[in-house]
Amino acid sequence: MKIDLHYGKGIICLEIPRVNIANFIRPGNYETKTDNKSVIERALRKDKTAELSARANGKRICVLVADGTREMPTTEILPALLERLRGALSVQFLVCTGTHNAQTPENALVAEEIEAACKSAGPGQFEIHIHNCQADELVDAGTTRLGTEIKFNALAKDADIFVVLSDIKSHYFAGYSNPVKNFVPGICGFLTAEKNHSLALDERSTFGIHPWHLDEKRRDNPLACDQVEGMRLITGDRKVYAIETITASGQIQWAGFGPAEAISGEAFARTDELNSFTLRPTDRLIVSPGGLPNDIDLYIAQRALELTKAGVNDDGEVLFLAACTKGIGEEHTMENFYNSLTRDIDEILASAKNEYKLFSHKPYKFAQMIQRLRRIWVHSQIDNDLIEAAHLYPADDPQRIVDDWLSEDVNTMITIVDEANKVALYSQESSFA
Repeated sequence: MKIDLHYGKGIICLEIPRVNIANFIRPGNYETKTDNKSVIERALRKDKTAELSARANGKRICVLVADGTREMPTTEILPALLERLRGALSVQFLVCTGTHNAQTPENALVAEEIEAACKSAGPGQFEIHIHNCQADELVDAGTTRLGTEIKFNALAKDADIFVVLSDIKSHYFAGYSNPVKNFVPGICGFLTAEKNHSLALDERSTFGIHPWHLDEKRRDNPLACDQVEGMRLITGDRKVYAIETITASGQIQWAGFGPAEAISGEAFARTDELNSFTLRPTDRLIVSPGGLPNDIDLYIAQRALELTKAGVNDDGEVLFLAACTKGIGEEHTMENFYNSLTRDIDEILASAKNEYKLFSHKPYKFAQMIQRLRRIWVHSQIDNDLIEAAHLYPADDPQRIVDDWLSEDVNTMITIVDEANKVALYSQESSFA
């Protein structure tokens, strides 16, 4: 059986006997062709957005938009949104980079898309700014109960209303990608992100759990709770609306609009329904993050491994298909991410007891997975010596890895996940199964 999997800008095709495929998982409604514009128009029907339009008249609006490392159907959303904001005094767009580099071609493209939409159908007065966590002027909003000092971009300080564009999917430590993340860490300073992300080492900070989840048994996520508290320190009593989508392969599976907390609860339920899968783990797992931008570098692509790790047994093997066209990761992540990952595995695991440094949760989680598996094979554009130094195994020919698995055990069962950055796997033994 031929299996096509996303890889960078292209596709990798693997041949695997049907009898050896335990699961072939992709985001739900994958085969359903949707008209993205129509989906957005339905979500932003005037009866649903009348409150926003009325409140926006004569007011300063701050629109938070995902950066170039995220998939977001911005070009489909903006024309419909801007029509609802025609009466606004001004609109400040902030591209929410968090701790990512601000000056990248991908972020410049996001800014260009926003500018084109505004000039075509937007408000008379608008500004676009790409957040820089190290260089921008910050405002102190206070400190959360867990000790995170919330310092956020001063350009958001005087907004009367916030509108957030957010593509919803499971997130391996924040519960879900969601509007809250556009505030914390999206428009916050480096030290705010560092303190909040230290909570990623808490085992309760994982996917599928968020304080806004409709299921009260799935709300105890310390990191996400800290983010929500931080967002509320920033926004105070100002209204926060959200336009939320669930996408796969550029197609919108679902879209909704409303007050951020209410519409997020609905979006989480739809994400669980469409893109969460409960299965029996197998000894072999093939994972594709879903191509660009989800496999742009190893730092970004790792999310897919975390979201699917429940699909492979202890002492099993993983074949990871991540192009990593930009290598390991951005320069400022290298010391606490990749360089740490090259240390002895026991040393990496013990480092969790040390003072947390931003990005160090990533080598820790990688080390946990490396320790329990026999091998993680990586097919990418990263040099083999860099892969090997990180306790991983380069796979120049992914088909040969599959063939070797079958030669070793003709009855081996394989789970395959495409667009893994969009899904969440749960073992049948999970409390959420």
